[in-house]
Formats: sequence, C-alpha cells, structure tokens
Amino acid sequence: MIKKLSIAIAMMATFGCSKQPEQIHSVNKAKENTLVSAQAEQSQAVVHNGSAEDSVAAQIQITEELKPVQDVRLLELKSGESLANLLSEFAFSDRDSWLVEQAVSTWTSLTKLKAGQLIEAELVDGQVQQIRFEYAFAQVIEIKRVDEHWHASLSELETVTQTKRLSTSIDSSFFVDASKIGVPNDIINQSIVALSHLVDFQREVYAGDQIDFVFQEQQLVAAEDILKQISKPSALQHVALLSGKEKYRLYRFTDNGGTTAFYHPDGTLAQSFLMKTPLNGARLSSNFGKRHHPVLGYTRMHKGIDFGAPVGTPIMAAGSGKVLKAGWGGSFGNRVVLDHGKGYQTLYAHLNDFANGLKAGMRVKQGDVIGYLGNTGLSQARHLHYEVHKDGKAINPLTLKQPKNTKLSDTQFDEFSAQVAQITTLLDSENTKLAHHDGQSGRIGNADD
Repeated sequence: MIKKLSIAIAMMATFGCSKQPEQIHSVNKAKENTLVSAQAEQSQAVVHNGSAEDSVAAQIQITEELKPVQDVRLLELKSGESLANLLSEFAFSDRDSWLVEQAVSTWTSLTKLKAGQLIEAELVDGQVQQIRFEYAFAQVIEIKRVDEHWHASLSELETVTQTKRLSTSIDSSFFVDASKIGVPNDIINQSIVALSHLVDFQREVYAGDQIDFVFQEQQLVAAEDILKQISKPSALQHVALLSGKEKYRLYRFTDNGGTTAFYHPDGTLAQSFLMKTPLNGARLSSNFGKRHHPVLGYTRMHKGIDFGAPVGTPIMAAGSGKVLKAGWGGSFGNRVVLDHGKGYQTLYAHLNDFANGLKAGMRVKQGDVIGYLGNTGLSQARHLHYEVHKDGKAINPLTLKQPKNTKLSDTQFDEFSAQVAQITTLLDSENTKLAHHDGQSGRIGNADD
C-alpha cells in the first residue's frame, strides 16, 4: 500500500514538473497575441480615424532627423586674418588650408585675399565642405572637399554688355563733375587721354561746358552676395566736350591692323602713337610740372604724371618698342624704360613687380602688360609715375602732339561712319527722351537726370 502511494506521489511530481514550461510558454504566447491584437486594433483605429498620414509624417520626420544638417555662411575677412583663421571654428584645419592653397594655385594664392573679401562657406554638420569667393569680375573660385582632398574650379558668371550714355555740364572740373554723375574713373581717364592733345585742361575748360560720354559696360545677369562688383566698364566709345568756343566729338575705332584709336568725325586721327594713360581704372593724381615733393618736402620739377590705382594693377606699354631697362632704379624703385624710336622713350616707375619674362632687349607691342603698379622706391603712396622723353628731354604726356595728316582709308571710313551713325542715333534718342521729360516737369534739366 505504502509502495503504491509513493509511486503515485512520484508520478504526480513528475507530471507537475513537465507541465510548468508549457504553461509559461502559453502565457508568453498569450501576451504576444494580446500585443499583436492591440497593435492591429490601434492601426485599425488610426486608419478608421483618417490619420494614417500622421504615421507617414512621423516616419518622414525620423528620416529628416537622420539627414546631415546643411548651412551656408557668408563671412568677411578682417584685417590680418587668414582663411584658416576665419574658418577654424568649422573643423577647417591647417592641413585643409594647405590643401586648399594647392588647389587654387592655378589662379591665385590665399595670401592674396584682402581684408573685406567675402567668403561663402557651405557647412555639413558644422564642417566646411565648400568654399566660394570672388576672384575677378564675373569670376568665382569654388573649392570643394572630396573625401580627404580639396578640388578647385573657376566659374565664369553670365554677363551682358550694355551701352550707356551719361552727360552733364562742368561746374568745378572735368574729372569731379564726371564722377558725380557716375562715370567710372577708367572711362574718365580714357576721355582725358583722347581729348588731351586738343584741350589744355588747365586753361581751356570752362564752367558751363557740356561733356558727353558713351561707353560699354558689362553687367552680371544675376548678382550673388559674395560679389562686390556687379558691373564693369569696358571701352569708351564716344566723348564730347562742347563749349561756346570749341566743339570736340571723338569716336573710338579699331582699324584693319587691330590698332584702336580715337578719330574726329571726318576720320582724322585724334591721338598720338603713344598711350597717355598706360593702365586702366586709374585716377590722375599728379600733373607734369613743378610741384612740392610729398617725400622730399621741397619744390622740384615733376617730369611725368602720376596715376593712383590699387597695387597690382597691370601697367601696359604705351607704345610698341624695345625694353631698355627692367629692374631697380634707385628712387624710381622697380622701373621699366622703353625705346619707341624717333627719339621717344617712356619710363614706368614704382612698380610692385614686372611681367613674367620681361627683360632688357626684348620687344613689346602697344598694350602689352610690362609690370604691375606698386609703391617701391621714393614713393609716399601706391601709384604709377609715367614719363615721356623726346630726344632726351621730358615732355608732358598729356600734351603730346600727334601727326595731323593720318586719316582712315575710304573702306575703313565707311565702317567708321556706320559706327558714328549708331552713336548719333543713340544720342538723338536720349536727347528726345530728356526733352520730353523736362517738358512734362516744367523745368530745364541736364542730360544726367
């Protein structure tokens, strides 16, 4: 009896132990089924309530949160600041700076970036991935990070060329009054050069004289924040100085040989074989004659004329000829001397540097770049000192006389006359508009309104 009871107890214990895991599994399964059922019900409820879009939006939000954070910063270089300093807070290392320097070496150097230069930096998760800055008018250098390297490219921005006409009357001086109506310095200087052999600007320009300019200007189709220059004057097409005594109208023309000069309406040459301003974008800062020297402190003869412009402005050969000297010239600093034949020589002083390969003995053509404006030698400020010598004697470049019998051939005159007619049509059209405007406003105004 006792034996049977023990067997029964053992069987019950065994049975109970073997059933326990199955019960746990069943409970877990039940919980899983309950969870699935609850999720299904919740999903059905979402669909039923018409808010399935909320679920999609949530998924999109999660995806967006995983995307890199992009940002574009417009920064400005301060005085004495390098590109590496400017971008250091955006994970831009010294190694990055060195690699970028190598990438842009085809066009420029980072050391040439000046205070005020605008830099566009594209950031991804706080790290610089792309750098853009203005290189020259309508040109932008772009440098992109690719893995651990940087690649640079030069982009040409789209421009359009427009013809502009500006005019006014002289109140104080030719240069000042032209500047007041927005005529670019380069165009004013070209006008002074074109008129200088005809007019003594010290004695023959009077208050009330009319001046008229027609010039071409390049304009950007779409401006960007990093660009400081949105337009650039190119070439003066026509200049007129009209007074009660004399009337001068000069027109720019390029002949079959590729030589560009200014002519009177009858096709007669109106300038000499030497350029009087051998650089663009400059301001006439000192005339020929006696003056108080800014460095030496006493009055002496100033044997040339001075032009103020930014350091690095290209200096051109005023005429075709042979290089006599290209090197250091004492008080002249870096200087170039050219021989043009027939007793004429020109000197260019205080240069920052010379054109690549320029040396004594080589020949240059009119308009070739021979050096770059600077502030070397006995010079108080950046400028070009330009002299013209005839048979060893310094003469005023602005009063240099030209041959008076040079005239366009019949074939070239026909082409020249067509250009003159186009400019005349423009002037007549502008004058008609101004007359209509002044008539409606009940007053008489200048052509600069």
